[in-house]
Formats: sequence, C-alpha cells, structure tokens
Amino acid sequence: MNFKPFEQIQGRLQTSKTDSDLSYFFDLLLFGEAITKVVNLFLVACINEDNERTKYRQEYDLVRANAIGDFARSIDEIITGPPAQLLTSSIREFELKELVQRSSGEDWQYQAQSLLDQTLEVFKIERNTLPLKSPFRTWFGTFTHLRNKTKGHGATTIGPCSDACPLLEQSINLIINHFSGFKRPWAYLHRNYSGKYRITPISDDARQFNYLKSETVHSLENGIYVFLDKPRKVNLFYSNAELTDFFLTNGNLKGDSFESISYLSDTRVIQKATDYFQPITKLPSSHTEGTNELDVIGNCFTNLPEPTDEYVKRPVLEQELEKVLTDIERFPIITLLGKGGIGKTSLALHVIKPITNTNRFDLIVWFSARDIDLLIDGPKQVQTKVLNQKDIANDYCNLVYPSKEIKNKLEFFSQELSKNSFGKALYVFDNFETITNPIEVFEWINTYIRHPNKVLITSRISRNFKADYPIEVGGMNDSECRALIDLVGTKLSINNLLDSDYIDELITESDGHPYIIKILLGEVSKTGKTSRVQRIVAEQEKILNALFKRTFSTLSPAAKRVFLTLSSWNSTVPVVAVEAVLWRPENEKIDVQGAIEELRKSSFIDIINDEKEALINVPLAASIFGKSELEVFPEKIKIFDDRALLMEFGASNQSNISVGLSAKIERKFSAVAKRIRSIEDFRKELPTLEYIASKFPDSYWFIVEIFEEYGEYESAKYFLREYLKATNDNNVKSDLWQKLADVCRFTKDWEGESHALSELILIPKVGFEHISEASNRINNFFRYHPEAKSDEHKQALLDKVIQAMKIRISEGSATDYSRLGWLMINNDQEEEALAIIERGLLLDSTNYHCQRLHEKLMFRY
Repeated sequence: MNFKPFEQIQGRLQTSKTDSDLSYFFDLLLFGEAITKVVNLFLVACINEDNERTKYRQEYDLVRANAIGDFARSIDEIITGPPAQLLTSSIREFELKELVQRSSGEDWQYQAQSLLDQTLEVFKIERNTLPLKSPFRTWFGTFTHLRNKTKGHGATTIGPCSDACPLLEQSINLIINHFSGFKRPWAYLHRNYSGKYRITPISDDARQFNYLKSETVHSLENGIYVFLDKPRKVNLFYSNAELTDFFLTNGNLKGDSFESISYLSDTRVIQKATDYFQPITKLPSSHTEGTNELDVIGNCFTNLPEPTDEYVKRPVLEQELEKVLTDIERFPIITLLGKGGIGKTSLALHVIKPITNTNRFDLIVWFSARDIDLLIDGPKQVQTKVLNQKDIANDYCNLVYPSKEIKNKLEFFSQELSKNSFGKALYVFDNFETITNPIEVFEWINTYIRHPNKVLITSRISRNFKADYPIEVGGMNDSECRALIDLVGTKLSINNLLDSDYIDELITESDGHPYIIKILLGEVSKTGKTSRVQRIVAEQEKILNALFKRTFSTLSPAAKRVFLTLSSWNSTVPVVAVEAVLWRPENEKIDVQGAIEELRKSSFIDIINDEKEALINVPLAASIFGKSELEVFPEKIKIFDDRALLMEFGASNQSNISVGLSAKIERKFSAVAKRIRSIEDFRKELPTLEYIASKFPDSYWFIVEIFEEYGEYESAKYFLREYLKATNDNNVKSDLWQKLADVCRFTKDWEGESHALSELILIPKVGFEHISEASNRINNFFRYHPEAKSDEHKQALLDKVIQAMKIRISEGSATDYSRLGWLMINNDQEEEALAIIERGLLLDSTNYHCQRLHEKLMFRY
C-alpha cells in the first residue's frame, strides 16, 4: 500500500512506538480517526449530484461535526440510507460490497473487526458480542466507541496499552492494505498557467490522470481527486502540490469558518465555510419553474409559468426570437445567451405566450434547472427541478403521462424529442448552465431532436456547445431602460426621488442590465434617497456572486487572466494594449484574442467598435466582481504587474522602449513554458530568463513553477532564494519562505526547511500563527533527527527561534506554549521549558500537549 497520507502517519507511529506504549496507543487512535474520515469523504465524493442536494447535505453536516462519531454515522447513512442509491456504480462491486457485505472467518473485513473487538476486551470496555457474520461498516462505530472510552472520556493507563497496541495496529493495517478505496488512483491536481495540470500522485498509480497534463479544455479546481468513473474531487480533504501535509475537516464550525486538522503534525488550519451556509431543508420552488400539471393555453397543452409583471418590451429581440421559433423547416435548437439577470427567461415567456394562440405547437413543455431566483430584494436559493437526463425524462413523463407506467422513461422521452405523440412540440430548457453536465445533455438533445419539434435553451454559457441559432441577450437600450425605471419607480412610489441626472447615471453604470437597475431602485426605496451607484453596487456581494460566480468558474485560465487584468483598472482599454501585454509571439499557446471573445460571449466585457480601434469595456458590476476575485487569485502579483503596464499604455496612448520591454516579460516566460519539451530545452533558455528576472523580480515565480513542473526541485529552491534576495516586501518574503520550506520538506531537505522556517519567524510583524506552525515543524525536525542537536548551527538557529517566540508567546494558546517548551527541550533548556509549560497549563489546565510534556519533564526532575 502506497497511500501518502497514511504513509506520513505511519512515520509518526514509528517515532511514538519508541516513546511509550501510551503515546503509541494514542497515535494509533489518531490513525483510526484519519482512516474513518478519509473513508467518509471518499464515499461523499462518490455520491452523484441530484436535485435533493444529497451530497451537499453530507458535507454540510461534516463541517459542523463535533466528534469522530459524526463521521462514522455519515458512513453508515451513505451506504445504508437513501444516498446509497446515488453512489456511482464504479464502487458497487468493490468498496460498497466490502463495506456492507456480511463477512466472516478469514475475510479481512471480519478479522479487522475481531482484532478491534479484542482491543476493547483488553480495556474491559462493554460492547455487543461480535456475531459470526458482520459487515465491515460496523468497524467505524466500534472504533468510535473505543476512542471515546479511552482517549475521549477514560483515564487510560500505560498497562493495557502494551497489549492493545499490537491488536489495534493489526486491525488498522488490514484496512489500509485491503480496502479498495485506498488502491484507487489518487492525485493532487494543480492547474498550471498554460491550462494543463500538474499531477502529484497520492497513491501508487495515478496514470489515469495523465491526459490532464496535455489537454487544456478541462476546468477542475485545484485539490485532491480520486479517479473512478471520472476524476472526483474529495471535498474537505486538503493538501498542496508538494504534499507536504494533509488536512481533514475537523468540524467545529464557528462564524464563517471551520477547522481542519493534520494527523501528522497536529496542525490546525482554518477553512472558509461560505460554501456550506445554504440550509439543507427543502428549498422553495422557483417562481419560473413551471406548473406541475398540463393546462390548455390558447391552442396548446403547456406547463408554462406565469410571466413577470415588470416586463418591458424589447422589440428587436422579440421579433427575432418569434421568427426562429415559428420557422418550421430550420433551426431545431435555439439558444438565448446572456449574463444572469439580463432577461433571458422573461423574454422567452413573453414571446412564447402569444405563440400558444397559433397552430405552430400542440405541446410546449417548460423544464427548469434554476437554482437561484433573482428577486428585487436580492438573490434567493431555490430548489432545482432538473439536473440531468434522468430528471428531465422523469419530469416529462410525470407531467404529460401522470397515470401511465413507463418502464424506460429516458428512452421514451428521447423518442418524444424526435416525434412527439401530441404533435408539434416545443421543449424549453431554462437555466441550462446549472445542468450537471451541460455538454452531455446538449449532445443528447441534439442527437434526437427533429422537425417540426424545437428546443429553446436559455443559458449564461454556450462555449462548449453550438446551437443552430444563438441569440445574444445584452443590456437594454436607452429607451428600454427608461421604460423599466418608470415601471419599477411607479410600483415602488419613488419616481419623485429620481431626477434626470440620477436616471442617466443609473443607465450608464448599470450598462442597461435590468436586474441591476431593479436592485438599485430597490435601494432607493429602502433608504428614501439616491446614492452613488458605484458604492451601492460594491456593497451587493451576494448579488454580484449570483450574477457572475458560476460563469467565472467555467472560464478558461486565459480568459480569467485577461478578465482580472481588465477588472483591476477602471478604464476602457484598447484591445491592442491587452495584446501587447499578454501575447506570447514565440509560441502562442495562450490565445488572447480567443480569451477576449470568450469573455464577450460570457457577457463579462463589451467590445466597443471605434473608427480607429476596438475598445474593451468592463461593466461596473462585472468590474467590482472581478476586483473581489482578484483579492484571492493566486497570481495577483502578476495581475498587478500587467495593470501597471496597461495604465502606462493607456495614459500616454503610446508605448515607449521601457513599456515595450515590460510588455514582453510575461509573454516571453509563458511562451517558453509552453514550447519546451524537456528540462534541457528550458535550461537553454535560462540565461535570458534569469536576466529578465534580475530586472523584474516577480518573474522568478515563472522560473520556479517551470522547474517544479519538471520535478527539478533543487533548481526551484535556488530561484526561490534568488527571489528572496531581490524583494524587500515582507508580505512577499513571508509567502516565499513558506513556499521554500514546503519544497524543502517535499525533497526531505530538513536543513533547508528548518532554515526557511527560522527566517519566516524572524520577519517583522509576521502573523503569530506562522511562528507557531513553523515552531511545530522545527520541533518535528528535531524529533525525527535527534542527532541534529549536536550541530552548532542548529543550536544557533534554535536560539533565534526561541527568542522570537518568547517575545510573542502572550499571543498564543496553551498548545503554543507546549511548542515553545519543546523548542527549549531541543535546545537543552529543560528548566525554562518546565516554567513555560506551567504557564501554558495556567491558560488551559486540560491541554493534552502541555499535560504530556509536563509529565515528561516532571519524570526527569
């Protein structure tokens, strides 16, 4: 078995085994906790998405878990409760069978349970008798019982541990060596700037992920994945591309964050919980969902929802859509494309409603995949009705044939697309982008649809599928905006507050976006006064996320880069300026023109055609959203460099030699990264790149990333140190020393890691959490390399680290005091260590680490 998270923990076990049986037993319990959580999160990743949000419900509970028993119960619920029906078929003959099948005798599953049962017997813990046949899933509940009765609530002594440790170790080894989930391909995926992926294997064989090294069309988040029927992201399981440590959710949700824990280093890392705030109770239905029964409207059977009252006619779009919908011979698939809240659904409803009075269609069926309603008081989460082909077919059959038993509904509806039993049919798919796999569903529809039937799709995106007739829905024109403002203003009784200047500002700053206009007018109604449009929009974070977040996540790396560069500067930018900064002429792999067109189709930017040149404008709402995304974008430093270049280009309306050189920096590095085929090719380019980096130090990141991609970590470390020499920004230095420490740890360069961590600690005003974590890692270094204590250089390093931590220890917790105590012990300052530990116990008398260290020191004295 070569599963890196467990390999790391086994290394810790070897150390604790030589310490004491009590320490070894407690570390075995930690190992069991890690196994329970990994199995749980693996099973959650195996749940297919459904409109009941079953997978989300499990994750929602796990970020709020307060004990290991919550994870054991989640395992049981997934494999024996309703979620079991949604598990991917890839695990049914392997992991699922191993967990639920009743085992006996020589089966490894039964032996693991038997050894755990014997462990309980050693401690005289009451338990149910192990039956002759028992499913492996019960191991996790039994382990929880053992953990709670010993470490959790019991006063465990060293005596029974001597007999219990071999039994528990054998039980754990049987699981990690035989459970199929740990033999699957696991890897950490990191998306490179080129759009390709850096793949770091976590298990023995990760070759199934190799296609991601060469293909650039995939949009997978960075993180830990297991390959089953496809790469499945294992949420709430964290690491980095170097696999320096692994963190599993530890629950304890507080405010907007929860805790994750490393079972190797005991480090806790706080994770953002914003993705897990939506309630798990059944959500309301969307007001545009469509009715649950067919009704007769005009000459049609239909389930059309009621159109909204606040609709302003858009004659050009209405005429175009009506023309293609009523065309009998052409355009079987029509798409309405545009940003969220732009009016696609309202347009479709107001055009289709009059068509019901004609003889064009006999049946009109409305399918809704909407998950958010954009209301005037803000976006509201709603229950999604259809997510995939199965949902669509079921919805159709239940609606059109409620009393008829149809065995294969998917096949039946596929035939209905080609020849509908009612006659001429129009199928409307609203909010198509929220379908689980839009490309797959589109290809299915495209395969079966036949004249005279038609399909109308409303969607924010269409980059990966091509309709017969796409219609782009943009912002309203001036007269349409004024009509909407008058309509909403009358409804809210605020027309007396709206002067001509404010109305002009509203139209300009909203870029004719009807939903943004409604939101801004709603704010006027709430406050009883008009305010600056930009300030109001900037305060509407939920609305901006609802309008842009989902589409932004699907953009290609090049499009994200261009958009964030444009968003960082409030200015209309010539297209030629963007090309000058971002193009790589040596080997153009990042297609800037393609990225600009992708952004235009996704409604993130507008292209303004001038007589002399094309200009790019980022609407206000999109720009503010981009700025918020830029705050957490990993390559923010590069974006700010680009912004500086763009500002110079725009301010002078011409470039000079300096600007021309600067504009080629990013272009050169990216081009080299995509053109080279080996590390030897890259080394030929290195002298030129080193010279550029000496003038523009941020470019060292490019060199480091390329060396990492080829596994040349010694060179990566060298250029990280060169970057550190060149920068005076302490925030940047903090990130660089942390990065260098991680790379050193990955390459088992313990001396380099300890040096990097000590330098990190000595940076002025560095966060105390960095000091604490670095101290913990330095202690771990001495734990695994006790011979280093005789090294004079290491002693000098310890002196500096101890001094830095002593100065700021008042900011720390009892655990931090224990870490300072260990530093002192490693520096032969045991009396001072005892005093520090006693101060830590005054802070928290129950702190396990302080108690353990205090006992160790008292034993010596």
